[in-house]
Amino acid sequence: MELSSASVSALFTKEPSQVKMTTLAALCTALECTPNDLIEVDTTPVERPVASRRPVTELPKAVSGRGRSMPPL
Repeated sequence: MELSSASVSALFTKEPSQVKMTTLAALCTALECTPNDLIEVDTTPVERPVASRRPVTELPKAVSGRGRSMPPL
């Protein structure tokens, strides 16, 4: 398995937001480990703010010069 020098450099300089399966397989082979050894998943629940009810506002109606409303877009 091969990794480009750019891929190796990126792995050393920052935490990747995504990893190709071939890259993960190459890392696991080179480091003699499993994907679980390399990937840490944060499963902490995220608090959701209480949804406040906002009043529904009506959209202004478009009126032509003849007093008729415009057709929907």
